[in-house]
Amino acid sequence: MTRGTPRAGARGGQLRRIAERRARAGRAAGQRPRAPLGARRPGYRPRAPERTGGTAGAGTGPAAGPEGWGQRAGLLATLLPGLTAVATLVFTWVSVTQVSEELTISEQGQIADRYDKAIERLDDDSVNIRRGAIFSLQGIMEDSPRKQPAVIDDLSQYIRTHAAKKVTSAQKAPDIQAALSVLGQRDAAHDGDRAIDLRGVQLADVDLKGADLSGALLADAVFSRGDLGGTKLSGADLRGAALRRTNLRGADLSRANLYKTDLREADLTEADLRGADVTGAELAGAGLADVRVDGATEWTGAHRPEEDLPTATATPVPPDRTTSTPASEWSRGDAT
Repeated sequence: MTRGTPRAGARGGQLRRIAERRARAGRAAGQRPRAPLGARRPGYRPRAPERTGGTAGAGTGPAAGPEGWGQRAGLLATLLPGLTAVATLVFTWVSVTQVSEELTISEQGQIADRYDKAIERLDDDSVNIRRGAIFSLQGIMEDSPRKQPAVIDDLSQYIRTHAAKKVTSAQKAPDIQAALSVLGQRDAAHDGDRAIDLRGVQLADVDLKGADLSGALLADAVFSRGDLGGTKLSGADLRGAALRRTNLRGADLSRANLYKTDLREADLTEADLRGADVTGAELAGAGLADVRVDGATEWTGAHRPEEDLPTATATPVPPDRTTSTPASEWSRGDAT
């Protein structure tokens, strides 16, 4: 046989022997045996060994296994107190709101009961019981301002009913004086659209010093010899009222309607009559020292034998936003 390229069988045997020798040498040296050399399949590439320490794609998350669950448990333990505090606050807020609503309902029920009892006692035969009922209504106005318009109507009607037929001295009618005082001492900010209505009442010797009767309906009322010093009567309707010998010193009568009002011998010293309509009023003997008037004060037809009606020297009164009807808009005719 001539020399040339070795046959395929001889070549394969030679490679196996070389591989066996390398394997024995590697075992002797403690190395991992290599795969036998040989031809590789086209496109074959050895696969890289898998990494340990977590699942693919979980680079930043907690590792799977005992360590990962430990991290989750620690995070939950950190958040739990905060979640508990939030839940406690929510529960407390709901509880307080519910209790507040229940208290409001309870208070409204108590006020309604008090109001009903007071109205019933206004018809009692005893003047002392009626007087107590009037002061109970005053307490209701203070505790529940929303009831004030109703109380104003009730007390106004009570006074008209008990003092409309003949002149009654308030000194001999403590219940009527009490009702007048309660009306005069109320907080006018809670009147709503109600006005004190005492049209046609017949009273003498009333004590309403410093009372607030702004915007009150007092047409044809009698308050002779009364004490209304410093009383607020701005915007009040006093058409045809009788205020003879009444103390009106320092009273606020700005924008009041005093058409044909009897003010004979009344003390109007330092009273405010700016913007008032005093047309046809009786002013004989009335004290007019230092009365405040302006160009809007109307004296047409006012009867003053002394002929010393004051002239406009005071600053005009500013518009009153609290009274619904200015004096200039009152009808001078029928007071009713």
